[in-house]
Amino acid sequence: MTVALIESLRAACRDAGFDLAQPARVGAYNRVVEPSLRLEDFGNADHLVLVVGNTRALWPVLLGALARDPQLAAAPDPLDTYTERCLTPLVGALGVPASLRFAHDAGDRRIAIQRLAHVAGLAFLTDTHQSVHATYGPWIALRAAICVATLGPPPSDPLAHPCGGCEGGCRPAFERALMTLDGAPSEQNLRTRWRLWLACRDSCPIGREHRYSDAQIRYHYTRSRDVLSEAMAQTSASLEKCLPPVDPAQRSR
Repeated sequence: MTVALIESLRAACRDAGFDLAQPARVGAYNRVVEPSLRLEDFGNADHLVLVVGNTRALWPVLLGALARDPQLAAAPDPLDTYTERCLTPLVGALGVPASLRFAHDAGDRRIAIQRLAHVAGLAFLTDTHQSVHATYGPWIALRAAICVATLGPPPSDPLAHPCGGCEGGCRPAFERALMTLDGAPSEQNLRTRWRLWLACRDSCPIGREHRYSDAQIRYHYTRSRDVLSEAMAQTSASLEKCLPPVDPAQRSR
């Protein structure tokens, strides 16, 4: 059941643009985080957790969904809302006890999503606070954790640093970005100093061919409505070109 369930979840996530989904056992994560960050294990530390994320593959899928759904496009945070709309019914339909938490959750639902991705073997968490995938490098995003009351896979070997260390370009770029902080990292700092934080990502030698598009990068860091609106307009125009021509006689009816 577990293998089939995992593959079914992965396929459904992939169809929605979330093309990264890595299984692990909940206990492997719960053992390395403080109690307030632990996930539900439904009474067994060996139960399944699936960490869900995406590469640049999400961007065209998201834009298409927004172009078709004005209400979704008008949401305060269309990306987070899209993620919730896609994954919530998916988990609800599993037919077994399951829970879902999002990377953007706060308060008592907050999770250490980067630590989870590291433990699951999806992406190495570097000392410059980047999650680096062996193929896609830092050009990924982590979205959610799905816990299911079914046995998870056996533990895998610990991840090794994809390129051996961050002391080259990544460390200096990270330290330059850190110098802009007055205190703890904040969303405001990320948005106003986003080019410095982007430089950290660009300094990583892994996965450069999988870099996000310029529009995806700008929206990822700034959540700018103007960037999103322009990208949506381009997507809508592309969708219209794919539609069959309308018969003039039908247009007048």
